[in-house]
Amino acid sequence: MNDERGSSEPGLRRPDPGLRGRRREAGSSVLPHPLAPPPVADSFAPDSVSAPQRPPARPHTSAGPPPAAGSQAADDRASTPGGGTGGRTRDSSDASLMRSTGSMAVANLASRITGFVRMILILTVLGPAVASAFNTANTLPNMITELVLGSVLTAMFMPLLAKSAQEDADGGVSFIRRLLTVTSALALVVTVIAVACAPLLTELNLGDGEVNTSLATAFAFLLLPQIFFYGVFSVMLAVLNYNGVFRPGAWAPVWNNLVAIATLGLFAVVGSGIDPAAQVNILSPPILLLGLGTTAGVVIQALVLVPALRRAGVDLRPQWGLDPRIKQFGGHALAGVTYVLISQVGLVMTNRIGAAADEAAIAIYQTYWLLLQVPYGIIGVTLLTAINPRLADNGVAGRTDAVVRDISLGTRLSLFGLLPVIAFMTAFGPTIATGLFRYGNFDAANAEVLGLTLAFGAFTLIPYAIVLLQQRVFYAREDYWTPTVMILAITIVRVVLSLLVPTVADERSHVVIGLALANGIGWVVGAVAGYILLRRSLGPLRGRETMRSAVWTLGASVVGALVALGVDWILPMDALTDAIGSIGFVLRAGVAGVVTLLVTGLILSRSRLPELDTFTPIVRGLVGRLRR
Repeated sequence: MNDERGSSEPGLRRPDPGLRGRRREAGSSVLPHPLAPPPVADSFAPDSVSAPQRPPARPHTSAGPPPAAGSQAADDRASTPGGGTGGRTRDSSDASLMRSTGSMAVANLASRITGFVRMILILTVLGPAVASAFNTANTLPNMITELVLGSVLTAMFMPLLAKSAQEDADGGVSFIRRLLTVTSALALVVTVIAVACAPLLTELNLGDGEVNTSLATAFAFLLLPQIFFYGVFSVMLAVLNYNGVFRPGAWAPVWNNLVAIATLGLFAVVGSGIDPAAQVNILSPPILLLGLGTTAGVVIQALVLVPALRRAGVDLRPQWGLDPRIKQFGGHALAGVTYVLISQVGLVMTNRIGAAADEAAIAIYQTYWLLLQVPYGIIGVTLLTAINPRLADNGVAGRTDAVVRDISLGTRLSLFGLLPVIAFMTAFGPTIATGLFRYGNFDAANAEVLGLTLAFGAFTLIPYAIVLLQQRVFYAREDYWTPTVMILAITIVRVVLSLLVPTVADERSHVVIGLALANGIGWVVGAVAGYILLRRSLGPLRGRETMRSAVWTLGASVVGALVALGVDWILPMDALTDAIGSIGFVLRAGVAGVVTLLVTGLILSRSRLPELDTFTPIVRGLVGRLRR
């Protein structure tokens, strides 16, 4: 009955020809009717054995009475795994969510590690001054892509993909073709305009500060073409994720980072270096190498998704014409564009204030943010990517109870996974930064400032993760403007506090520490506002369960960090770092991290929190994959 070629029974719809020959994901089938909403599971424990599959119900004939409506609905809910494109279905149970999370964890870990190596090379090979100019230019494509086709708008695509899969006769195949065609054309137009406006964009971000604006502009001309490939990548990733295909998108940034690492390595070997005070020539070999090599990484990141899309049965041939839902989405997209525009105001203000204070500030701030993205990428992004399609299905279907369960699940897992990391970073920020970055052109003073920035700003991870989860909930319920109001509140708090930082900082180099603190406080305000708004629209959000998990995890994490500080004080760690320098700080941070996690894990093992049943198989799967 689940044969790809279909069946001769009446009522069964043959899958789209583009879907033949592909390898089906778990739970896929050909359905005789539009896809039903996914089942709701309220258990954290992954299933040890897959539930037996039963064939689709035969269409009713006049030979007998029709089945009871309630019974049929219950059967549909029990048997239908979830949404998908082109007649395929996606397993949306908690067990499948956890399996997807585990499978993506290795890829996200590799992505963060390679991104981390990339940032180390940027700082140590280029030096803080050139790194600030290069990083400013390299963030411009991301900023503009976010305005046009970034993660916010692609998250808003999820309900559209769910509707097209459930409503269209072809399971949404034509809709996806039109979506890819329109978004690719839009990304191309925006890229051309952005390249033409490169000097204006760099001036807007840097102002008249300590960073070389001409150098940043030269890099921008070479890096802004990334916009097209980032935009296409974002839409293709959304389509893959909706269909339950997560691994290719998780591994794609690794290829990007590897190309960038190779570029920086080649620059270190054959490059003559860049003088941040010298006259800038865009055609000089060092600038061309860095700019074109970095852009090539983004091109490859987008191209590696194409085979995965073909295997998933997605037809990539252009199909012109606006689907009515895309036209309707245009009004909603204004909310997403406004959201990103407001958030970019906060980033621009951070850049301008940092550049006015110190030439190394932008490089330090962006490195601090990258450090936070390592644990968030492994835990937060992985979880959000896996849960987002299920949220879209439940939101479109109006299943409020299921949405509340998803919010509770996502929040508790975020707390459980991120709080121990935050405690470690807060206690050992300078040690981490010195061990990882005090090499080459990045000296001890800059490493110390980076470490303090990390220690004071690590708490940002929790409200940041919660706000992004809340954002997906609003989008799943097709409420597109509430997240925009939330980011407005976040940005106002962030900008006001950031403007105060230079007046209270004891040294110009410490302004970046205050900027990280201001950013974190802004996200706290956003998380609180999001909770109030969701509770008003959805009712109780299982706050007692979340609070119990938060108290246990926070208490265990603090104890773990304090014990690690005690061990660090007792052992002769100062002698170790004095003897072997920065490598000694790596070992010191490694010992502290292991102690923190062991003590935290030991305490939590006595908590009987349901999150333990979730993370245990994920950790086992992660360890198993790393051994292979």
